[in-house]
Amino acid sequence: MPSTATPDTATSDRELIDAARRGEQFGFEQLVERYQNRLFIAMRNDVGCPVLAEDIVQEAFVRAFRFLDSFKCQSHFYTWLYRIALNSRRDYIRNRGKTVSLETVGENSCQDSSKPSDRPDNRFERTEDQQQVREALGRLEENHRTILILREFEGFDYQSIADTLHLNKGTVRSRLARARASLKKELTAYVSAKSVSAGSTTASLNKRFSAIVK
Repeated sequence: MPSTATPDTATSDRELIDAARRGEQFGFEQLVERYQNRLFIAMRNDVGCPVLAEDIVQEAFVRAFRFLDSFKCQSHFYTWLYRIALNSRRDYIRNRGKTVSLETVGENSCQDSSKPSDRPDNRFERTEDQQQVREALGRLEENHRTILILREFEGFDYQSIADTLHLNKGTVRSRLARARASLKKELTAYVSAKSVSAGSTTASLNKRFSAIVK
């Protein structure tokens, strides 16, 4: 996937956007460097397939470049880019006629050819707990999975989620509550089984998921 070079963070998104609009190539290149890994991780968590995630991210940046003049800078660039990526994901899945589940990560069609140490989201693959969370996310309804990723993985505030998904803040709060409840239900069997094998209390193991399951 993308380069691991550290993008220049001293220049604001707005300055880079203005440069890109003036036809200065470095402007958009810096935006790509700044956000490609973050967007890849988000899409990887969403669709579960690194190959598909790369396709979606590439398409999102192509669309962002094509429609950069339409961006009004009323929200963060990444919020706008993420919305484009969600649309790219829907189009890609609709064209393929099926959804790639997070549970298909290990299948040949979704194998990531990069070495584990080179994976931008390698930190999420290191523990069994994280893998269980990933698989549980894959079993959720799409709208629940998306809102959890935006809030818990991306750290979006309620207003940014509302802007990205075209919802009001009240709907964001209620949907997020239902999504957390659904994820907790999906993880109950795993947490209980591990509690028995480790001789720990279910309550103590639940703390591992406290950042997501509330």
